[in-house]
Amino acid sequence: MHTIWYILLTILGISVLVITHELGHFWMGRALGFTITEFSVGLGPKLFGIKGKRTEFTLRALPIGGSCRFYGEDQEVQDERCFNSKPAWKRFLVVLAGPLVNILTCVLLCFVMLLAFGKTTEGTQFIRVSEFLEDSPAEEAGVEVGDVLVSIDGNRFDDYQTFTELIKNADSSGLELVVLRGATIEEHVQEEELIKQTDTTVTGGTEMTVHLSRFGIDQKTGNRLIGIRPDLRTYSLKEEKFTVWKAAYMAFPETAELGGLVYKSLGMIITGQASCRDMSGILGTVDAVSDIVAEQNTASDAIYVFLWFMALIAVNLGIINLFPLPALDGGRLIFIILEMIRRKPVPPEKEGMVHFIGMILLLLLIVALTISDLLRCFGR
Repeated sequence: MHTIWYILLTILGISVLVITHELGHFWMGRALGFTITEFSVGLGPKLFGIKGKRTEFTLRALPIGGSCRFYGEDQEVQDERCFNSKPAWKRFLVVLAGPLVNILTCVLLCFVMLLAFGKTTEGTQFIRVSEFLEDSPAEEAGVEVGDVLVSIDGNRFDDYQTFTELIKNADSSGLELVVLRGATIEEHVQEEELIKQTDTTVTGGTEMTVHLSRFGIDQKTGNRLIGIRPDLRTYSLKEEKFTVWKAAYMAFPETAELGGLVYKSLGMIITGQASCRDMSGILGTVDAVSDIVAEQNTASDAIYVFLWFMALIAVNLGIINLFPLPALDGGRLIFIILEMIRRKPVPPEKEGMVHFIGMILLLLLIVALTISDLLRCFGR
């Protein structure tokens, strides 16, 4: 039951992010004197609407997304109220406003997280075995609760992601795991006004090598498991609280850091370090976010993780929409820039055809990702 609520909360959160994107277009359009015929919440068939003086506000059946329709948009209408009759610089700002509001939403969410939760800076990690899962290959091989994991097949690791990658890439016949047994783990804490520094030391113990001859399989993701519940520790942990002004200042570099993750992910796909199968559509995103939020041990952790994912999705929406591709805001901006350079617009029928082809390709990508999400969710 709890998972259903987390799914609904995630859908609501993503919907709000999409609506704020459309609100960016709406606010800028209103400010610059554009005629907006409809602002809709949701997509699909219209459920009901409220007519304002200049705009109809509608609620549509599908609770994801929204739209902002301008008078005469993508049409060759000889009317001074028409979208395409407005000066190019005004249209540029209106199109830019949607992605810009997404990025500013990320800044706002980062500000809230920094102010409410502070920031934790972690050093290198080590993994201690806290308990075993059922039918654990690690327990069968001789690993014990309290062991500190050191290396896999001679490769040391200092974070959980590298640890899981080494398991994933290990030979199918098994792996050699080095553990540190009987070590003493001590924490040393120093506190100042807004900063808490925790340093952890691991001393003593004996290194032992065990051979795992088989792997478990995560039924949901298909990933290999060695059957442990890890207790992740860090050698250095800095917890910092922020004043309002410091949080507002730090929200911008935090947003830049999240934006960097978007480019890093795209770079990994382009260079082959990740495959298109690692991409997720809306269903996969909702499933992943809701699962991770549901796994948190405290309400505070769940709220923080939820806000972090919403910030990541917000900056993702902003950056992706600025890509110079047809049907995206970035593609429309390219045509407006060409118009400014040429001092005359690209023929509407040609621009419309480019965006139409782009929209078809975008819809095909969405369908492909949705099918991939469904297959992944049902474990095929």
